[in-house]
Amino acid sequence: SNLACAKLLHTFLSTTSEIMACRLLSSSLRPAVRLTPTSGWNCLSWTRCLATEATALKHVKYEEHGDIAVMRMDTPNEKMNSVSREFFFDMLEAYRKAMANDNIKAMVAISAKPGCFIAGADIKMLAGVSSGEEMMVEMERFQNLAKELEKGHKPVVAAIHGACLGGGLEVAQTCHYRIATKHKTTVLGLPEVNLGLLPGAGGTQMTPKMVGLPAALDMMLTGKNIRPNKAKKMGLIDQLVEPLGPGTKSSEARTMEYLEEVAIQAARGLATGKLKKTVKSKYSLEGIQHWFTTEFKYGRQFVLNQARKQVMNMTSGNYPAPLKILEVADLGLDKGVTQGRKAEIQAFCNLLDTPESKSLISLFFGQRECKRNRFGEPQRKIETVGVLGAGLMGAGIAEVSIDKAGYNVLLKDTTEQGLARGQDQIYKNFTGKVKKRQITGYERDTLLSRYSTQLDYTGFDKCDLVIEAVFEDLPLKLKVLKDVEQHIPDHCIFASNTSALPIAKIAEASKRPENVVGMHYFSPVDKMPLLEVITTDKTSKNAASVAVSAGLKQGKTVIVVKDGPGFYTTRVLGPMMAEQIRLLQVVCERRMFMRERHTQKANVVVVVNLLLCVS
Repeated sequence: SNLACAKLLHTFLSTTSEIMACRLLSSSLRPAVRLTPTSGWNCLSWTRCLATEATALKHVKYEEHGDIAVMRMDTPNEKMNSVSREFFFDMLEAYRKAMANDNIKAMVAISAKPGCFIAGADIKMLAGVSSGEEMMVEMERFQNLAKELEKGHKPVVAAIHGACLGGGLEVAQTCHYRIATKHKTTVLGLPEVNLGLLPGAGGTQMTPKMVGLPAALDMMLTGKNIRPNKAKKMGLIDQLVEPLGPGTKSSEARTMEYLEEVAIQAARGLATGKLKKTVKSKYSLEGIQHWFTTEFKYGRQFVLNQARKQVMNMTSGNYPAPLKILEVADLGLDKGVTQGRKAEIQAFCNLLDTPESKSLISLFFGQRECKRNRFGEPQRKIETVGVLGAGLMGAGIAEVSIDKAGYNVLLKDTTEQGLARGQDQIYKNFTGKVKKRQITGYERDTLLSRYSTQLDYTGFDKCDLVIEAVFEDLPLKLKVLKDVEQHIPDHCIFASNTSALPIAKIAEASKRPENVVGMHYFSPVDKMPLLEVITTDKTSKNAASVAVSAGLKQGKTVIVVKDGPGFYTTRVLGPMMAEQIRLLQVVCERRMFMRERHTQKANVVVVVNLLLCVS
């Protein structure tokens, strides 16, 4: 019966891999039967269709291009790919299908989603795990599947365009060759530490050997994103591909097609032996550095000790994840990958149960919720944004509107000196990115061409959104609103950048108060992620939608608050500072108490010594 087959599957799980057990039992099950193991069997709550061995894949599309197989990853109904149980299962099925076909010589793993390779693990899956023991079974399964990918007899090429983070990077690391586009959306990283965790699918073991221990620790302890050029220099990427411009298709579509062509050629070259991976000589300067800092025991301990000091200085030991990363990475290099992977799984599951990780995961979900527009899509697409005031805030708002949102910007000020100051700020910031090789000089010039500076309201009749960033003076803001309304279309939304002035008072001066909102940015605008959108009782849903949509495209974490004294951030500043002062008082009182106690002990010792001398 089906129940007997399900129980037999559970028996197999204790002796062999889950995937192999499913394959062995698939022939004995009726079509379209679904097995759902219960918690009584100590199995994970996943459901898998075992209709036939050639089960339809939901998260992966399998294609064959001559002698090269293409695995196109595409998580259904999601903007980004994420590693879940079903995703990994489908990926392995596609991989095994390619390995079993004698006509297939190599395989390419590429995403079907623009701007995303794999964004990381499915955080909902992590949050839904009830215990560390349950997660340990899951992580062992993932690592066994990763080992199979890593040790396959046919080369696999990862074609990376967009975000390749966390579990996504670990999937790419198991591939034999990695190609990435030099696109601004392409970033690589291991950000698990930001969730109070460590890389759990082999990242702590593969990364140090791939890029060296110092660079690996920098990635794992900070969670920073690595740009393609730097990744290539580090050894994380084997080949870079230039993005293409628009043609008969969009730039994104043409770049993805070109990346796939290059990856197929590379896979064929690896299979035939015409393409060889570049291996750095052990006797080169980089090779010697790698040996000393990663393989040589005493050099490795020096690196780890320095990293541990920095971690303690920054966290005071309050975050367990960075210290576990150091411990597991050291164990893998010292005792071998097998023991290192076991320790990695154990550490990952232990960290998942800590209050620090649970709190950081909760914070992650909160931030992600702030990146959704609960007001829906704006009635009209935002294309042109006017910014009034070219000071520190105005220039910053113009910069993120150009760089991240891709809007056309009209930057207006009352004086040429003010405009020159704003232009200089924007140019310096973009040039700084060129020096850091985040963008090219051509990309900088393209970005600069998206905005114009002016002393009048020419072109404001095409604006979809106007953001005022003048001084915090209510009469001045009222005057600016009245002036600009004579030049903007009826659908244009007016937003005031203010930290405390009442938006309702500003809206009273408007012909269309329903189109007036507040947008409170924080300085410097290009660095600070938070944005407050302030609505009044008269603010329309479309106006709020436009403000939130613009903020999200500018890369901001948006919170929507009512028009009250101090809004949210300014209002909580007072209580927060009062609590900080109280904490400082408690610390000072404790230190004074300990100092007095130490002094009393010292005095007692002196008296005892004097009595002994007298006696």
